[in-house]
Amino acid sequence: MLALFPLLAVISMLVTSFIGVVVSVSIFLKFAKKPGEFSDFHKFCMVKTIPDMFVCGAFLFWVTPVTALSLTYAKVPYLPNVFIGQIASGGAYILGASIQMCMAANRFFVIYFPFRQHKGKRSYATYFAITICIGLAITYTLLGLRKLCAYVYDPEIFSWRVEESECADQMTTLIFWSIIVLAVTSNTFNVATALKFLCTQASGIRQADAARRRKKRLWLFVQCVIQDCLHLTDLINSIFLFQLSEEIWFRYIFLCYSFLAIHAADGIVMLYFNQEVQPKWFRNIGTSRHLSRTGVVVVSSHHSAPREMSNVA
Repeated sequence: MLALFPLLAVISMLVTSFIGVVVSVSIFLKFAKKPGEFSDFHKFCMVKTIPDMFVCGAFLFWVTPVTALSLTYAKVPYLPNVFIGQIASGGAYILGASIQMCMAANRFFVIYFPFRQHKGKRSYATYFAITICIGLAITYTLLGLRKLCAYVYDPEIFSWRVEESECADQMTTLIFWSIIVLAVTSNTFNVATALKFLCTQASGIRQADAARRRKKRLWLFVQCVIQDCLHLTDLINSIFLFQLSEEIWFRYIFLCYSFLAIHAADGIVMLYFNQEVQPKWFRNIGTSRHLSRTGVVVVSSHHSAPREMSNVA
């Protein structure tokens, strides 16, 4: 196990980061090229792909090659290590958590106050929130670029770590409590939204429209909760679970790989829950599975006899 660990670590980072980059870039481009106006929630989703791209890209183009070359920490170019580390482990991490909180807040306000605000005003609030989140991420990145104050990747321990200085310790504390506050706020919104779903029903519109709207809102809410759970899982891994063992491979899984995996999985979750950004082959798989579960009669365009698709479920 220990002899194979470096190879397994490189392969796991390479595959996961490659998938994460491809999925996140694909989603971003799909949203960017989407004709017409799209919802505030989907604007947050589009921005959410940016930290996913940065983190997965840092692993694909920096961490994996550095690890594969079996470099010692002393031989890793310092300035690129600091710059990439601060963007991925500082700015991108904060941006992802803050945008996630905005997504949870968006679901909360849409469910509790669906008709209270004009769509244009909501969009202004969305753009303002996105600007604040990006500004926050840039600030955290710049703060970490001070001398001996950054997160760096150390290939000798297969993990990110802070530099040994008082400044680095202060940055770690700042990021830690920032993530805690964002996570608590985000999950508070989620709990309140879930209670609203459980306790109320849509009224004032036709039953069919009410059911359709409720289903769509519930679908996006589930997406938001799953993404929050990913960040919460990484938080638990990086605070508690990694301390259960001093083994390098164990800490690699619960510190380094966990950090990569939640950002790759984040993009996959958005891909699954948003049909408009799915490639055609992905939608075809979903359609074929749905038809195989339910069983439908397909009629040929050439007026041939109906053909019943078998129910394999």
